[in-house]
Amino acid sequence: MLLSVRNLASYFFLDEGVLKTVDDVSFDIAEKETVALVGESGCGKTIVALSLINLLPPPGRIVRGQVVLANQDILGASQQRLRKIRGKEIGFVFQEPGVALNPVYTVGYQIREVLQLQRGLTRREAEREAVRLLGETGIPEPEERAKSYPFQLSGGMRQRAVIALATSTRPKLLIADEPTTALDVTVQAEILDLLRSLQEQYGWPS
Repeated sequence: MLLSVRNLASYFFLDEGVLKTVDDVSFDIAEKETVALVGESGCGKTIVALSLINLLPPPGRIVRGQVVLANQDILGASQQRLRKIRGKEIGFVFQEPGVALNPVYTVGYQIREVLQLQRGLTRREAEREAVRLLGETGIPEPEERAKSYPFQLSGGMRQRAVIALATSTRPKLLIADEPTTALDVTVQAEILDLLRSLQEQYGWPS
């Protein structure tokens, strides 16, 4: 089993009281398996996703449960270990690209930094790989787009850039948190097709 989640509970401790956003959630994901969390808006899907990488925003807190990725206890991992897990072993596609992309750096620079840190590539190797990844996600003229800042890209291109960033380290698990929410219907279909294509090509569970 690649990922095992048992009795996960994540609460938000507010001045008004405790909001039990996620309570007693359990599921498994096997190698090359796709699992979807389905529910109405506000039911806690995003909180589950963020809990899997131990990245809940305050005042949220994981109060109990177990998350094990390939025999590694994520919830009990140190911050240093968590950074490696998030960057290399779990890829995360946020529903809002602005969360993942820093507005003051070019898209290519951001992907290059991850490649150098997580895959040990030289700067020149990382620059070439960043362009290749952008092209792989369907961004036209990837060499030019790598020099662009996030605000210079359309919503669909930004989301493709986020996917390139999330998959750049060839993670064991890819988590996509409603990655088509802010996109029009045509672009939504293109992004979903892209994710399916990448999963088939690299065999990632998601």
